[in-house]
Amino acid sequence: MVYSVLFIDDDPEICSIAKAFLEKTGSFKVTTSESVKNSQQLLKKTHFDAIISDYAMPGSDGLAFLRSVRCKGNRIPFVILTGKGKEQIIIDALNSGADLYFEKSDTPKDLFHQISEKLVPLIKSKQAEVIFHEIFTQSPIAIEIYNSEGKLLQVNNACLDLFGIESQTEIFLFDLFQDPNIPKEVLKRLKNGEKIEYTRSFDFDLVKKKKLYNTSKTGEMYIKVQITPLDHSDINITGGYLVQIQDLTEQTISECALKTSEEKYRSIFSNNHSVMLIIDPNNGQIMDANPAACEYYGYTREELIQLKVTSINCLSEEDIFNEMDKARKEERNFFYFRHRLASGEIREVEVHSGPIKIENKQLLYSIIHDITDKKRVEEALVTANKKLNMLSSITRHDILNVLTALTGYLEFAGTETSIEDARIFIQKAQVAARSIRHHIEFTRDYQDLGSKEPLWHDIRAIVKSSAALINTKQVKIEYDTESRLLVLADPLLLKVIYNLMENAIRHGQTVTRISSYWEKKSDGYVDWIIEDDGIGIPLSLKKSIFSREVGKNTGLGLFLAREILAITGITIQEVGGEGEGARFLMKIPDGKYRIE
Repeated sequence: MVYSVLFIDDDPEICSIAKAFLEKTGSFKVTTSESVKNSQQLLKKTHFDAIISDYAMPGSDGLAFLRSVRCKGNRIPFVILTGKGKEQIIIDALNSGADLYFEKSDTPKDLFHQISEKLVPLIKSKQAEVIFHEIFTQSPIAIEIYNSEGKLLQVNNACLDLFGIESQTEIFLFDLFQDPNIPKEVLKRLKNGEKIEYTRSFDFDLVKKKKLYNTSKTGEMYIKVQITPLDHSDINITGGYLVQIQDLTEQTISECALKTSEEKYRSIFSNNHSVMLIIDPNNGQIMDANPAACEYYGYTREELIQLKVTSINCLSEEDIFNEMDKARKEERNFFYFRHRLASGEIREVEVHSGPIKIENKQLLYSIIHDITDKKRVEEALVTANKKLNMLSSITRHDILNVLTALTGYLEFAGTETSIEDARIFIQKAQVAARSIRHHIEFTRDYQDLGSKEPLWHDIRAIVKSSAALINTKQVKIEYDTESRLLVLADPLLLKVIYNLMENAIRHGQTVTRISSYWEKKSDGYVDWIIEDDGIGIPLSLKKSIFSREVGKNTGLGLFLAREILAITGITIQEVGGEGEGARFLMKIPDGKYRIE
C-alpha cells in the first residue's frame, strides 16, 4: 500500500531530500509545497493520507496551517517538524491537534527513517478511526460504548432517538450492570467475558419508575441486543463493552400478526371438511393439502405435496396451465374437471380457485367439490327421458302394429270355412302374440337399465359366470389369467357378456373357441375384445346388429348391450372379418377401469 503525503517546507532543498528519502521506503508518494498558501490550494484539489509540515515558515507557519485544517473538521494525520529546544511549540502543536512531532536536529536519514516508521501505523490508525467514526455516527443501529467498569462513555444519535433521550449528558456514566432491562443471567455471562446476544422487551415505564434517566417514551418496545467485550489483550484498548441495539418492535408486531393470521388460515384450512389444495401456478406443484384432500384423493399429505396438479387432473398439461392462468388473473374462479384418485378412479369435480399470497409468494387456492353423483343423476335424467321416448315409441308403434296384425289374423281365422286355412291364420296370430310378448319383455329389461349404481366388475369373473350359464361343452372359453382388469359398468354387464357368448354359440355355426382378452392403449383407453372362431358376421349386417330390430332374436339383445355399456362411457362395435369369426371390441375410457 502506497500512501499519499503532502510535505511542506519553505526550503526547496529540504523538500527534495524529504521526497527522496520517504519515497525510497516504497510506502509513500510525496507531493512537496514551499508555502502554506500553496498547500491549502493542493488540499482542495488532491486527497492526501497525511501532512508533514515545518513549523517555522514565512507568512503563515505550520501551526497556523494545522489549526486551519482541524478547524474544518479534517482528521488527517498531521506531523509537525520543529527545531531543537522548541518545547512550547510542541505543546501548542499537540494541543492544536498534531498527531506526531519531530525535532529537525537529527540527520536527514535518521529523521525520515523515524518518520516513515511511525507514520504508516498512524495513517492506518487514523483511517480505522475515521471508518469507525462514520459507522458510529451514521449507523441506524443504536451503539453504546462502555468502559471496563461498565460505565457509559458514548452513544450515537440512533441510540438517543431509540430511547427518547435528548442529550448524552442525561446518561453519561450510566451503569451497564445496573440496567433492570438486562436479564441477570446475561449480566453474569457478560462478567465472565462472553459475547452476548438476546432479544426481549424493553420497559420504559420501569426506567421511569426507577428514575434511571429522562425519556420521552412510554410502554414497551422489542429489541435485539448484542454486547461484545472489548479485547484487553490489545495494548491500544483499555477494555470495555460495545453494545449494539436494534428496534424489532414493528417486525415483532408484524410477525405476531402474521403468525396469528397463519394460525387462523391453518385452522380453517386443516379443519375444513371441504377438499382444499394450495398450488403453485408457475409449475403446478401441490404446495399444501388439508386432511380432507388426503382422505379424498387417497394419498398422505407427504405424498400429495410431492405431486403436481397434472398428476390428478385429467386435462392435458397445456389446458391445465391455461386454466390456472385464468384463475391467477381472476378471469375465472369456477371450473369443472375430472380428477384421478390414488386408486385410479376418475371423479367429476367442480373447483373454486383464485390467487392467494403466502410468504410473499403468489399461489392458487383450490376448493374441490365432488359432483360425480350429481353428474350421474343428471345423466340418469337424460337416460330416463330417452327410455320414456323409446318405451313410448315401442308401445305406440311396434305393439300396436303387431296387435293390428294379430286382430286381423284372428278375424280371418273366424271367417274361414276351411279348417286348414283357419289353422294357418291361428299360427300367424300366435307368432304375432309372441312378438308382442317379446316387446313387453324388452320394455321390462329396458326400464331396469341404469336404475342401479355402476359397480366395479372383474372381467375374468364375468366371463367365467357367463360361460357357466350357457351350454359350452363343445366350446373352449379362453381368458387372460396374468393380470386383473376391473371395469366400472352397470350391474347388467353380466347380461351383455352372456348375450355376446350366447349369440356366438347360436349363430356362429362352427364355433369351437370363444376368447376374452384386453390391451391398454397409448390414448389411455383399454380395448376389451371378445371373439370367436365361427363364420363371422356379414359386412352388410355389422351396423344393423345393434339396431332395435323387430322379430330378430338378437336385435334387442345387442341394442340393450350397447345401451348398458354406454352408461359408463364404454363403446362397442363389431370388427371381425366375414368368415373369420365375430370380434366385438369394447373401448373403456380412462377412469372407468383399474388394473391390478
